[in-house]
Amino acid sequence: MNRFPRKGSRAPRSSGRAVLLLSLLLLVLCTGGAVTQPVDDPIVVIEVWTELDPIVADGTERPVPREVALERLVDEAQRVLSGMIYGYRFAYTPADPARRIAERFDLDPIGTIVRGDPGFTVFQTWIDRDRLYARIFYTMNASQMRWRQGWQATANARSAAIGTTPFVEGPTEKHRAIRDGVRLAIREYVRQRNFNRPQAVTGAVLLADAPVHGIRSGHYEARVSVYFQIDAIERYQHY
Repeated sequence: MNRFPRKGSRAPRSSGRAVLLLSLLLLVLCTGGAVTQPVDDPIVVIEVWTELDPIVADGTERPVPREVALERLVDEAQRVLSGMIYGYRFAYTPADPARRIAERFDLDPIGTIVRGDPGFTVFQTWIDRDRLYARIFYTMNASQMRWRQGWQATANARSAAIGTTPFVEGPTEKHRAIRDGVRLAIREYVRQRNFNRPQAVTGAVLLADAPVHGIRSGHYEARVSVYFQIDAIERYQHY
């Protein structure tokens, strides 16, 4: 198992955490990688992948060296875990052709998982065809668990969508499909509950699960499921 490189010494892992890691690994192996995260479980498990020989050249050596590919996986895992544990603030302006208003969507992270975080573990890596995969374990601290458990309360809305980003942008831009999926999930929720198109919607959103990536019709796809809270809905005063 590999961790983010960081300065200084660290305390040895407790036997309790080792038992949790072993239990999660057995669960992952028995379910083919599909794990539903229990509310009271401090360990989040995700799987990420990147292409070793991408069709679109991105300026790096081909095939992509394993160490470069692993760095990309770590970057992607940081983004995904940050979205699952901390979430984002968003501001959404629906498109309104009659008023000549273009759609606008802003998404800003509330917090981030950074290099050197002691909870981050690259537990396993493997190659399947032209992709390098990694299974990541992240151990949340008490405050992170309380934050995520609060989001999982039934009072928070939940929505899902499939986001995309053009394949020609290259493998380092695959993460943009997640942002697009969050945008579409919010847009669909707002459409279903507002007969009249609002002027703007603001709130916060959290990834409910790790996004599932794929490639289809010239695009990277990300199946995204989110919890979100609506802080304010601004209405147009006049047509």
